[in-house]
Amino acid sequence: MRKLKIRHQPLPHVGELFELVTASGYAVTIVAQRSGRRELVIRRSGEEQSLSTTELTRSESAAVAALLVGAHIELCTEA
Repeated sequence: MRKLKIRHQPLPHVGELFELVTASGYAVTIVAQRSGRRELVIRRSGEEQSLSTTELTRSESAAVAALLVGAHIELCTEA
């Protein structure tokens, strides 16, 4: 298992930025705002242009985190 390097950068008056580069060469950046909102940005490592960007609420962020760690959650099958 490779050791992950997570870059951390304080963002004055905004929050914090965290970034890691995946084994497949994508940079995953999370901007954690003081308001509780999170911005998730995916781009190719070394490139400035993002491939995808989305903003998540605090509860959406918690749900995504739970899914990524494999927590057991109650699924809703409604569209």
